Amino acid sequence: MAAGSVPPLVSMPYARPLSRRPVVSWLIDSTRRGRLRRYARAMGWHLTTDGVLVGDVDGVAVRAYEDRKHVAVVELVAPASLPRLELRPKDAGAASVVDGLRVVHTGDPRFDDVYVLRAAEPWLARAIFDNPVRDAMVSAPLQSVTTVGERLIARGGKGLDPLDIFARGTALRLLMQSVPWEAYSDRRSIPTQQAVQEVVRARQMRPVEPLPSIGRRA
Repeated sequence: MAAGSVPPLVSMPYARPLSRRPVVSWLIDSTRRGRLRRYARAMGWHLTTDGVLVGDVDGVAVRAYEDRKHVAVVELVAPASLPRLELRPKDAGAASVVDGLRVVHTGDPRFDDVYVLRAAEPWLARAIFDNPVRDAMVSAPLQSVTTVGERLIARGGKGLDPLDIFARGTALRLLMQSVPWEAYSDRRSIPTQQAVQEVVRARQMRPVEPLPSIGRRA
């Protein structure tokens, strides 16, 4: 090539810039798992390999995780099949009308103004949602609750938070304990109305447990 001449341009293959999406996704997943590990340690729970927090609230087993929309899901497992019912925030929109569930009015304005309760057996739902349960559900963070077989499933909020999980889990534990399990003859059959009424009357007759006495300091 003669001195001073310009070398010919060489066509180089176009190199695409490396995508940052895999790195960003890895950072997000790593940060999320780290957050869940901290929550698990704080609550004394266990974090599974698929990102589910497993523990208990007052002796009742609880599972908590985030769905695809990062909504917190809290699940409790009952000792037998739960009555078919659904609890939805009143502003959550219309529910299905072909699933055999009927609207249950509890007569409690504080509760009925916040939630819509629907059940296959309204009389059984009224027995379960007594005053303590209604108060607990209204006091807890807003959530939707459904029963599927032996599972009680609640959804609400964004992401997982220890205080939120404990607040939801405490209300759900009270709801589950309010089910008249003593009236069940087996794990699959819903008890009769008469059997439920007898259990409710027996519970109402139980004496209130006295508070433990605490010695005064001088």
